[in-house]
Amino acid sequence: MRQHFVPQVYLRPFARKIKRYHSLDVYDKLEQRFFKVKTENILAITDLYTLEIPNKISENPLIIEKVYAQFIEPLYGKVYKILIDDNKTNITDQERAEIIISILHLYYRNPYNFDKIVAKHVENIERLHKISLKNNQKSFSYLDENFNLENFDINFTKSKVKEKIDYFFKNHLELTTQFTHTHEFMIIEVFKSENANLFTNDNPLQHQDFLTEDTSNPLLFSSEFTIPINKRYFIKLSHNKEKRKNLIYRSKISNFMVNVINNDIYNQSVRFVICDQEDYHKYLEVKNDLDDTSIHKKMDFIEQIISSCEQTSKKDVFYNLLKEYHNKYLNQDKNLSKDDEFDLMMEMKELNKVKKINEI
Repeated sequence: MRQHFVPQVYLRPFARKIKRYHSLDVYDKLEQRFFKVKTENILAITDLYTLEIPNKISENPLIIEKVYAQFIEPLYGKVYKILIDDNKTNITDQERAEIIISILHLYYRNPYNFDKIVAKHVENIERLHKISLKNNQKSFSYLDENFNLENFDINFTKSKVKEKIDYFFKNHLELTTQFTHTHEFMIIEVFKSENANLFTNDNPLQHQDFLTEDTSNPLLFSSEFTIPINKRYFIKLSHNKEKRKNLIYRSKISNFMVNVINNDIYNQSVRFVICDQEDYHKYLEVKNDLDDTSIHKKMDFIEQIISSCEQTSKKDVFYNLLKEYHNKYLNQDKNLSKDDEFDLMMEMKELNKVKKINEI
């Protein structure tokens, strides 16, 4: 049985309805080509969630597929209408919980995120192996396993780690329940593009954490999640004690920010980017600028932020820092030393950490 790791109910708003089916335009990064496909025929794997019987969860091997089909996916369809209703700002506890569940379930549902977990565990094991060799140890422990250096085989170890993670994936609804419970009081922000289209991809729910370099743990309160839900609406979920939990915060985003978001979506996709060909070619026209890491491009971007802040009341510590370095750049014949550039990056990073700490 074909089972979707990105559900059709999520994909349909990005598709064109043709008679009784929905057609997507998809860019394949691996083959570097566009193709059209029905939503039912992409981002699905045969028996992805099918349980091996006997199983402690259920005697029904299709129980996970049943939960998705009968509960979570219809729930997503319901909250989608709330999220794209520009007049809907106040929500009930139940509506907020339904929004959180409907969006966050996409994280553990996607096997690519489990691949990241496998890679992180293997990285940790390899690091401990090297340390043990250097210290002339005979063995080392990681989680609940003891590894003997005499017969250590990294390929065998990788297969055992993957076997364990695969077991957790097959039983991931338990993780999803814990996950959504941890983040049940997240703040919901909705960003709307007025006239530029957003992309999506094969792993649309993105996770970011400003307090740690380790992005393999989405259960931390410092976690932030973002996802486009159609071509014009983009959602952010984060913990912020300074904002009201039963309010949807709505704002508009510029074409420039849409390009920045699309660039992230493109770069974070594993293989497939879902977008219209016309929008993709428009994106290519600005991609080089977005990927340009030269100081001049960075300062152009900073100048736009400063200008935007000066037109509003959003003059804060970030504004002051950017203004300081932008002035330094102008006063040095439009140049910044590598030391100055590094200092700016580190100060911005530290401000983001302090901001996030204060919010949670």
